[in-house]
Order: sequence, then C-alpha cells, then structure tokens
Amino acid sequence: MKKNGWIPTVCYQCKAECAILVRLEDGCIKEIRGNPKARGKACVKGMAGISLEYDKDRLTRPLKRTGKRGEGKFEPISWDEALNIITDKLKSLKDRGEAHKLTANFFPHSITDPKWRFLDAYGGFINTALPHCDSGKIVACIKTMGGVPNHHIPPAWFTVPKDGIMIMSGRHAFGGLDDASAPGHILDAKARGAKLVVLDPIFTADAAKADWWIPIKPAGDTAFFLGMIQHIIANDLYNKKFIDKWVREGDFNKLKNYIEDKTPEAMSKICDVPAADIKKLATECAKAPSVGVDSFKGIMLGQALDFGHAWTIFLAVTGNIDNPGGQPLPDLTPMTPVEPVPVGPDLNELGWHRTGKDKESFSNYSFIMEPTWYQAQAIKNGDLKVLINSEANPALTEMGHKEWRDAVCMVDDNDEYKLELLVSYEIMLSETSKYADLVLPDKSYFERWELLYMPWWYNFGKGVLLRQPVVEAPGKCRHSNEIFIELGKRLVPEYFTFKDDVEYYDIQLAGLGLSVKKLQDMGGLWSPRTMGFRKYEKNGGFGTPSGKLHLYWEDLEGVNQAMPRPGLAPEYEVNIDKYPFILISYRTIFHAGAGQWTHNNPQLRDTVSGFFENPVLINKSAATKLNIKDGDNVTMSSRTGQIKCKAKLTERIRPDCVGLVHGFGSTVGRTATMGQGVSDNILIPDSGSTLDWQDVVGGESHVSTRVRIEK
Repeated sequence: MKKNGWIPTVCYQCKAECAILVRLEDGCIKEIRGNPKARGKACVKGMAGISLEYDKDRLTRPLKRTGKRGEGKFEPISWDEALNIITDKLKSLKDRGEAHKLTANFFPHSITDPKWRFLDAYGGFINTALPHCDSGKIVACIKTMGGVPNHHIPPAWFTVPKDGIMIMSGRHAFGGLDDASAPGHILDAKARGAKLVVLDPIFTADAAKADWWIPIKPAGDTAFFLGMIQHIIANDLYNKKFIDKWVREGDFNKLKNYIEDKTPEAMSKICDVPAADIKKLATECAKAPSVGVDSFKGIMLGQALDFGHAWTIFLAVTGNIDNPGGQPLPDLTPMTPVEPVPVGPDLNELGWHRTGKDKESFSNYSFIMEPTWYQAQAIKNGDLKVLINSEANPALTEMGHKEWRDAVCMVDDNDEYKLELLVSYEIMLSETSKYADLVLPDKSYFERWELLYMPWWYNFGKGVLLRQPVVEAPGKCRHSNEIFIELGKRLVPEYFTFKDDVEYYDIQLAGLGLSVKKLQDMGGLWSPRTMGFRKYEKNGGFGTPSGKLHLYWEDLEGVNQAMPRPGLAPEYEVNIDKYPFILISYRTIFHAGAGQWTHNNPQLRDTVSGFFENPVLINKSAATKLNIKDGDNVTMSSRTGQIKCKAKLTERIRPDCVGLVHGFGSTVGRTATMGQGVSDNILIPDSGSTLDWQDVVGGESHVSTRVRIEK
C-alpha cells in the first residue's frame, strides 16, 4: 500500500458514489478531490471524508449486547464468537425452512455485490432504502419501458443540446444526492442555451439557478404532467413518428380517451399552477429538441407510482426516451458471471410483505426488492426473524421510527424477541446499533475493496469503478462483504469457492480483459466513455413483452391505476382544519439523510461552514397569522408525533407548506449530539399502519404528512 501520492478510489459519503482522488502523506489522508478521469468533481461531503476516517469514535472490535435491546449496553467479543452466533442462527433458520425470513438491509454497490450473492444462495432477501425514494419511478419504468431507469441519478445533463429543457420536479441537484458533477453539467447546458425549469414548493438553490421556478402544490406533479400531456395531444403537438412506431397498438387511443378531461384548467385546480403556465411549458417541451425530467419521489412524495406513470407517458408523447438530453436507458456492463450463479427466492411467493396479512394489497404491485419501510410490520407478523443491517440506520431513518424501535423489542409468549437476531455493521455507533444483538466494526470506504458497476449511475453508459484501500483499517475492522463471503463459505460453500473479495472481482472482470490489478493501473476506472442512445432501435425494441412502450397498465385496471390518477396524496386531504400545513422534508448538500457518517462529521456540522441544525421553514405571511417571529421556538405536531424546533421565516416556501431538512435528530455520537436539530420521522405515520395511503403505491409514506405549528 502506498504511503505518499494521489490514489484513485470512490467516495461513499452518499449514494452517488463519485470517483475521487485521495492524497496521502506518510500514510495519512491529507486531501480529497474529484477524479479528473471521471468528471473531476467532489462535493463538500466527499471532501470532508477525512474527518470520518480519523474520528476517535470509530468502532474497532465486535460488540455483543448485554442489556435489553435499546439500552445500548455491550461487551467486546472476538470475531470467531460473533461469526459463530450468526452462523448458528442462520443454520437454524434455514433448517426449519425459513431462510426467506432473513433479510439484509443495505445499499447494493453493484448488481452482484457479494452480500447480494449470499442472500440469493442462502434464500434470504435484500432490502434497501430505494423504496423510500424511487420505487414508484422504478416500477413505472419497468411497466412502461420494460427496464430500470437511472433511478437515483438524473438524466445525462451533459448531453442536453441547445434549446433543450431540463425539468427538475422536487429534485435538489444543487443540494442533494446527485453526482457531484451534475450541477456543473446543468449550468453548462444553460450556457449552451438550454432552459432549466424547477417545480418545487420551496425556492431551492436549484430554483435560484432556474429560468423558471414553478411553486407547485405538494403531490400536484401528476396533475401537472397530465395537464401538459392533454394539451400536447389536444393540439397535435405530440411526436407522431415516435408514437406510431414505439407505442403498443391501442395504448395511445386509450390515453387520448382518458386524458380528454384532464385539461390544464382542470389540473390547475389540483396542482395550484395557473393553466396558462401548464400550457406554456407543454408547448415549449413539445417543440424542444430534448426534454429531460428528474425527480426523486415526486414533489417530496406524491402519489409516487401515478406520477412515475404520468412522467413516462410524458416522455413518450414528446419522444424523449433514450435520446440526448432525455431519459437514458441503462446499458449493462458485460461482467463475467461467477459460476455457479445462485437463483434467489421468488419475491412474489416468499417475500414477507406478500405472505403476511397484507398480501392481497401488495399483489398488485411490482416491487423489485423488499421495502425497508415494512420491517416493523413484518416483525409483528412473524415474517422477519433475522435482520442484518449494513450502511443504514433504520432506527432513525424509518418514517414513524418509533414503530421500528418498538417492533425490534417485541417479545413472544415465551418472552423471547420476535426478531430473533439483529446484526448491525457500523463504522461508529448509531441509533440502530443501540438495538442490535451484535455490532460489527466495518471498514470505511477508504479501507476496503469494492467493484462498482450499477447500470443506473450518472456515467458514460457502461463502466466500472474500483474502490480500493488507501489506508489500513483500525483495530479489527472487517468489511461487511468479507463477512458475507465467510458466511457463504460456512453455509452455502458451493457458491463461495473463490478465495476472497479480490478474487471474486477478478473473475467478474475477466470478460473485459481486466483484473483488479489492471484496473488499479488504469486509474481505477474503465469505461468506453460513451453512452449510446436509442438503444431500443438496435435491440429490437424495449424490454416489455410487446417490445413497445406500454402506456396503459391493464394489470392495474382492478385498482383504478391503469392510467395515472391526478389527485393529491390522500394524507394531504384529511385533517386539514386541525393540521393546516403540509410538511415538506428536503435535503441539504451537507448531509446524506440520517446516515451517522455525515452527522458525526465536525466539518459538516460546523456552525459556520456546515449545517448545524434544521429549523422549520415557515412562510412569513403564514407566520404572521400565528404570531411567530424568526427564531421563535415552536411546537410542530402531526397525527402521530410532536417535535420542538426553531422557526425560520422566509418567502422561499409556499404559505400552505413548512419545510424541514431530513435526517437530523441523532442521539448517538459526540458530534451529532453536540449539534442541534430534530427528526422529521417523528411526525411521519409508520408505514405499517398506512397501507391504504402511499406505501402500497410506491413506498412514499416517507415524508408525507400534515402538521400544525404553535408558538
């Protein structure tokens, strides 16, 4: 391992995973920059990673719970003892035919991550935070286009031509989880003559850079897009050539009939945007050489699946699918499979949310992973017995997280925990670790190997990134991939005949004529540096059964979702008098959700250069009616919880909304607890009790609620 110089690797202060260079002096990290071979950008989170690496609170040895769950009492144990505990429990679970009642809660860094391989081989499930954010979008793109989109990452803004249009719908590229180069690409596109349009109830940093800010009502995005679609079709502005060739026969006529009464005037009443503005943007989009749409989960939440559906229809009628500046389709990197390839369990047959009491409700939808927000209910149902958590913090990040905490502490008639084993891999202690039976010391992203090749990253199409160790891990830290490989050798050895993670990656790279060593010598990045567009023309169509775009979803006729429903999220239309404000949860460039890494980083929590607390944003006119002044302490209440925080008065938010930065409220970690701030999740109804609302249609109970504010 080098002691001096610049070493290429990959950041992991958020899910964007940007390529970076790390400068070493005498074996210590001194500086972090973006890697110029991969667009050369790093954000403030990435550059502050040094503070994470050398934090005095880093865990260095395995811990075993000694008190009750939630008390946070542990004793150090050896790795052998920790692995034996996990092995014995998983063997017992599999022997009794309940392997599917194991899940691992993690973010997959690549589509055949060793953790994912273990779950497939053993018979458990992966779940991730994706259903919080993108499941509606993912499902919509699978149903309409037959493939997963660049779901967490925006369209390729660097391909937007002159006069192209970039629409950001509740998305914060200048303050969120996008690739660090995305803001620059947006500004470059504007300099070329493209237009940026921001739909958002908050005047964000993105809105400040926009040509047009539209302060839309939360959850009004579906209605807004349907109004644009109606105007485009009614005025024969749609892309006839694209529709005739690439839309399934009969679907466009069904769309025309359905959309007839979804006029801009009618949709204006729902989304609270003037009909003239809907018509103006629709006309401009129809004439533009390209239109790209970026959203996270609709306008902060929305009827996520309906919005995803409307969004994909809009792209279809304007001909903006897999074209420069439009919605790119992923291009898989041709990695060599590691034989034998395990086949995972059938999600429809064995997924816990399909076998519990809510099976009928879920059977209509096409989740591709176990949703994290259903963990609490699965424990109550007896359908989740072992939970292994890695690089996640569900005790703080789950909406209605009190429900999650209560669920993991539930006992059966024999006074045994219903969740039989909870393991959490941690760099430092977190809210989740307080409830864990075993806390395992993970390696940071500066200390481990990983081969990254997700097909939906913001990249040049096909590509591979190498995360490599640049410094030694402290104490007895071991990366979670190493432990899953060890568990694989113990429990399903036929699928884990390779020596270690590096040999595993060497096998995958062989088809590209590469190895880990060669990739290191190349600077940690392989890519043809080209995206390719309109791949459906060369591939014989789209990935749908017909090979054409499916605008009409006949499989959802029975639940009235064959076409997108224009209404607001139902939780916004109840208890309006008692809870007059819509809470908007938004993000900041300084923090990655509720991850303890950024909230325990002194650079990112600094009172001057960081983000110290999260006051609630209130429109000045609304605050005046409540006799609330800037800086006042206020109480914010919802149907399910209450928090106290400071008020920040502004005209940069709709008067019927209030805003709170997501992810604060940590009670673990010296830096996190020194900083101020409150958790928005206390106000959010737990997903296990709101299945008639957003959860079923896209996992978006997250950040969806009404509140009242009192001085």
